[in-house]
Amino acid sequence: MYSLEKIAEILSGKVFGDGSLEIKHIYTDTRKIQEKKNALFFAITTDKDDGHNYISQASNIGIKVFVVTQKPAIECSYILVKNSLQALHLLTEKHRENFQIPIIGITGSNGKTIVKEWVSHLLKESYVICKSPKSYNSQIGVPLSIWQLNSTHSIGIFEAGISKYDEMGRLADIIQPEIGMFTYLGDAHGNNFKSRRDKLLEKLKLFKNSKIVICSNTQKDVVNEIQKAKIKQFTWGFEPSSNVLVNHINEDLYRVQYQNKEVQLSLPFSDKASVHNTFTSIAAALYLGESLKSIEKKIKVLPNIDMRLQHVKGVLNSQLILDYYNADYQSITMAIDFLNQQKIEDQKCSIILSDILESSFKGKKLYKKINTLLSNNKVHELIGIGENIKKYKECFSIKSRFYSSTEAFLEKHPMHLLKNQMVLIKGARKFKFEKIAEHLKLKTHQTALHVNLSRLQHNVNIIKSKIGPETKIMTMVKALAYGSGGYQIAKLLEYNNVDFLGVAYTDEATRLKRAGISTPIIVLSPDLTDLTPYTETNIQPVIYNISCLQKVKNLNISIHIEFDTGMHRLGFERKDIDEVVATLSNQPNINVVSIFSHLAGADNHSLDYLTKKQIQEFKKISLEFENKSQLNPIRHLSNSAGIFRFPKAKMDMVRSGLSLYGISPVENQSKLLPVSCFKSYITQIRHIPAGEGIGYGHLDKVNYDRKIAIVAVGYADGYSRSFSCGKGSMLINGQLAKVVGNVCMDMTMCDVTSISCEEKNEVVIFGDHPTVEDLSKQIDTIPYEILTNISERVSRIFFQE
Repeated sequence: MYSLEKIAEILSGKVFGDGSLEIKHIYTDTRKIQEKKNALFFAITTDKDDGHNYISQASNIGIKVFVVTQKPAIECSYILVKNSLQALHLLTEKHRENFQIPIIGITGSNGKTIVKEWVSHLLKESYVICKSPKSYNSQIGVPLSIWQLNSTHSIGIFEAGISKYDEMGRLADIIQPEIGMFTYLGDAHGNNFKSRRDKLLEKLKLFKNSKIVICSNTQKDVVNEIQKAKIKQFTWGFEPSSNVLVNHINEDLYRVQYQNKEVQLSLPFSDKASVHNTFTSIAAALYLGESLKSIEKKIKVLPNIDMRLQHVKGVLNSQLILDYYNADYQSITMAIDFLNQQKIEDQKCSIILSDILESSFKGKKLYKKINTLLSNNKVHELIGIGENIKKYKECFSIKSRFYSSTEAFLEKHPMHLLKNQMVLIKGARKFKFEKIAEHLKLKTHQTALHVNLSRLQHNVNIIKSKIGPETKIMTMVKALAYGSGGYQIAKLLEYNNVDFLGVAYTDEATRLKRAGISTPIIVLSPDLTDLTPYTETNIQPVIYNISCLQKVKNLNISIHIEFDTGMHRLGFERKDIDEVVATLSNQPNINVVSIFSHLAGADNHSLDYLTKKQIQEFKKISLEFENKSQLNPIRHLSNSAGIFRFPKAKMDMVRSGLSLYGISPVENQSKLLPVSCFKSYITQIRHIPAGEGIGYGHLDKVNYDRKIAIVAVGYADGYSRSFSCGKGSMLINGQLAKVVGNVCMDMTMCDVTSISCEEKNEVVIFGDHPTVEDLSKQIDTIPYEILTNISERVSRIFFQE
């Protein structure tokens, strides 16, 4: 901590008030204040806002000390300086000088945040890491990041971003990186520089005092400029001269060689940007002492970074991909990647695209490049918006229409042409494409379940790393994928090459097949009245008694046989094996794909004796069935709890359900991430006098005045009436608000007397905090029930990072 007097000395400023106050935390945004004690607020003036306007608000929150350029209008302690932003830079630069540890500075046009997070992931077992939060790489973000450094850290990893001339030198002085990393030189902010080389040279100022720069030697202009600056390089690439030599074997498999050692790495993705970022991160980890073997294990579970693309329902049975905050070539390719992952088989795709404002490519060269990209990805139609893209309309060979502005599109475009299509809405912020999104989005209940497909990907990777590549995986998507939504979840799982999808009933399977899912689907509780879906599509029923088995006789069909080992629900018993084998013996067209059983209490330590008994019983059943039938089916027993608690019971395949969606079957299994966030909003705020009750039954009377927020969610949305009268709580502006009165069909009342909030403010019902597990404990139920209770009238918004 620093005393206020010491900070004033560093800043060459003057203290007004108590100079002995100790400072530990610094803030520039009242919305992000978490720690009030020992906190200092910098009132920074920018071209968008003036921090001095928020001093009173910060004081009300609990901040007592400020750095200002003018005397505050309230009574407080403060340091008066000439420029608050420069003061922030000076203070954090001085703070940085206190640490003699390796500091990495990362820059580039794209991938800084991802590389920072992946390097941190690869080094986390060897170092105590201080790193930039999220994408804190600006003139304000970098100093706030550096301020986090303390004596416990053994390495710092910070990203630095610039958008114009003369920005990087200041960030270099603050970060003072010993080790530099350059990700990729792309188009972002290209319009703010005279040339691509100018932009590169500005970025390379970050490394003016660095000992070494880690980069790819695939970008020759970057390598050459670093050489001219006489800075040592540590490179990865496909040429023998690379320090880290990479060879592409096939698809997602690569051979990596370093210091006469090599490993083969299977990457969990195939897009070029992710591959590039992965090997840049690997090179940094190797330079800092990680072994190839260590990296081989960690690369399987690289974390996903929050850089979201949204998938929502549109009018006219369309689907919308929303990404309208920037428009450069690299981000367009990423958005099209996501579109290809999400679209239904043979679905037409169109793109609504604005002028490209951030690119080193210009004019015809730029738009011909865009045309090639769209053509190669079979985009049906381009709708160009902006004078620039319209000017170069002759560059596009694909079907296209052009409008000079967003308003012109909304007024003139025949919207019916978008019927049944997947539409990517991609544009720079200035075009305000949110207006287009609002016009095309299906108007539904604003209470929504936000489903993070990147976190689902992360959880799949965690599970795959747990079971190993030799074990198959069946992923459960029954009950709308545990409430998260059916097709989009199934599509991503299929994209990850899971072996089987699992549903409860036949109609769930047929819906997925109609949407284009090709992965085999196992139906756990099949209706065998109509066998057509099982003989004409790759839908496979579970057979659990002789009656079911008799119904599929003489058919060309794939089946899965269930045995009961202790659940005492569906399934054959061990004594039925002879009859099952006899029935199958003259049925050559019946393919027994797997045999399995269900664990009854793998998540319960007190039932470990039962789980072990079930494992042994199933092994005996499997052996007897195989010997008598002379078949070799897949064997599977482990559910999510079994995967994490009984790894030796993984057998040939596992079934992952709740763990996919981030609900840990094991306490303190923090690697899994919750996939869904259930959100609503405040429709009205009421002031209720003392002694008055709330809602139906006039309940929860108290002897003081209250402020009540009415939230647009009720038991018809899946928020149980059991949360009534204080049992439940929701997150409003970072604070938990207790439910008061009875939960109604369409709305719930919360006590926000001590919470600063307004109508239309967002309300989190569950997500990262509070969690699904928190809610299940509040009403003495299980997470499954919380998730699957969310009704279909609640919108599902899918997004990917």
